[in-house]
Amino acid sequence: MTDLHLKVVNTGEDGALTTKDDMEATTIIDLVADDNQDNSANDSLTKSSNRLRKGLQYAVEDNPPFLLTLILGFQHYLTMFGSTIAVPLLVTPAMCIGDDIVSKSEVIGTIFFVSGIATLFQTNFGIRLPIVQGATFAFLAPTFAILALPEFACDTGGPDWRTRMREIQGAIMVASLVQVVVGFSGILGFMLRFIGPLVIAPTITLVGLSLFGAAADFAGTHWGISFLTIALILLFSQYLRSFRIPFPGYTRAKGCHLVYLKAFQLFPVILAVLTSWAFCYILTSLEVFSEADLARTDTRSDVLSNAKWIMFPYPGQWGLPTVSMASVLGMISGVLASMIESIGDYYACARLSGAPPPPRHAVNRAVGIEGLMCILAGAIGSGNGSTSYSENIGAIGITQVGSRRCVQAGAAIMIVFGMLGKVGALFVTIPDPVVGGVFCTMFAMIAAIGVSNLQFVDMNSARNLIVFGFSVVMGLAIPYWINKPENASIIETGAPDFDQIIVVLLKTGMFVGGVIAFILDNTIPGTKEERGFLGWNTQLNPDDTDCGATVYDLPFGLTDLFNRLPFCHYLPFCPPAADRTHSTAERPGSDNDRTVNHN
Repeated sequence: MTDLHLKVVNTGEDGALTTKDDMEATTIIDLVADDNQDNSANDSLTKSSNRLRKGLQYAVEDNPPFLLTLILGFQHYLTMFGSTIAVPLLVTPAMCIGDDIVSKSEVIGTIFFVSGIATLFQTNFGIRLPIVQGATFAFLAPTFAILALPEFACDTGGPDWRTRMREIQGAIMVASLVQVVVGFSGILGFMLRFIGPLVIAPTITLVGLSLFGAAADFAGTHWGISFLTIALILLFSQYLRSFRIPFPGYTRAKGCHLVYLKAFQLFPVILAVLTSWAFCYILTSLEVFSEADLARTDTRSDVLSNAKWIMFPYPGQWGLPTVSMASVLGMISGVLASMIESIGDYYACARLSGAPPPPRHAVNRAVGIEGLMCILAGAIGSGNGSTSYSENIGAIGITQVGSRRCVQAGAAIMIVFGMLGKVGALFVTIPDPVVGGVFCTMFAMIAAIGVSNLQFVDMNSARNLIVFGFSVVMGLAIPYWINKPENASIIETGAPDFDQIIVVLLKTGMFVGGVIAFILDNTIPGTKEERGFLGWNTQLNPDDTDCGATVYDLPFGLTDLFNRLPFCHYLPFCPPAADRTHSTAERPGSDNDRTVNHN
């Protein structure tokens, strides 16, 4: 979600997560690993020759047995649950959705539905790595800035929430055209020459810091329950992350036996939410909470009976999107941040799934596809865009299963659950203080991830200290000052539309901090090593991989088709013929049985 997640999923020389305990493959694989038992011993040795070097059970182009694919696909759904559910719970109050909790549940279902479609497109036609797409926190700051404009204020008796949603939809759709152009035109490589870790760090840090108010508002409804949720997340994700829980399993080779799974490390957020939710239910049943307490579990229980069983999100379901220049320009800052954060995810995902570093045409295509999916999200009305999730990349490192097919199975589950109205309604009933506890830990991680980009920068340099520190402070100070009621009309140029554009941009902390960091980092003299470019580029270009360049070929024979068309050789998003050297199935020691196809 969020940030240049490359730092969260930093990889060691063996391609797994840096924590030693994380390098051990999760033994859930034993549940169905007997499907290939009929192969000869010699074939098995050949299949695993390169993969054992990295500890991978299944590499990116391998297709695990069907049951295992479904299990790992559902795991990806659970892993992205926390980040995805947080976005609509933050956005809908700002849209003044009020007590219309059925509509809130439909927005939640829509965002899961769009995430599933975006993941399928990205894994098939985009980067073609096992990478999950979902809602992005980078769009929240400009969204809040737009909804803070006087005409969208909740207490003025103005338009209903659908009007506000349509304004956000239009802003996302038009602003995402920038990402489409940047990706498919190939100018991304040119841009990255000027955007390094010292620009990314304050931009992403401000994404997390700008959301502390929402975290405090939700958590403040009952700090006791919020602290319980925070404590459980920390307990599961940090203190118990190496603890293995036995589960019964069965295989033809071993019969009935126990398999051990690091469940706390895999699902800390969902386990913490379920535990706190159950605790709130017990206290509600015992009438410990007052009738007005938002920690009660029965305050929104009627949404389950009122919600539809089946809902099919479609473009224009909230009405025709509206467009204003101020909203579009403000949203562009979120698009640029989201685009940058995804690039690090591409390289990290390639590293963990046993693929070579993504070539330029694959990155260009991935960024372009992500922009198209943001346009789709805007058209359907998820209230947000689409970006890559580092949480799911971390799950690959833990399970040592980098199969593209597993992520595609997870995408199918997202789509199905997104169309089940009762599922979205169930999420709405989560008590506010439980959500607040999740927000506190999640936003803290986003801010810390932004700071982690400084690991490549020389922080003994006064130049770098002033660039980072000044960017962060001004990214907090200017929006704070602009948001004061007495400064509501401080920007008056004589052109109301232009005034509105400036106000939206200055209320977006990540835009203010990012622009300041960009200007200072590219104008104050400093070496590439001092600015962190050398260390960053080294991290993005690992030298030991397990799959051929055909990982990034398009499916259904599209690569061969494009190579036969002369003009396609000049398109920066088409795989050149030179990249199609030896397929995984042709190389010695490849997994010919399990690499069934490249679709």
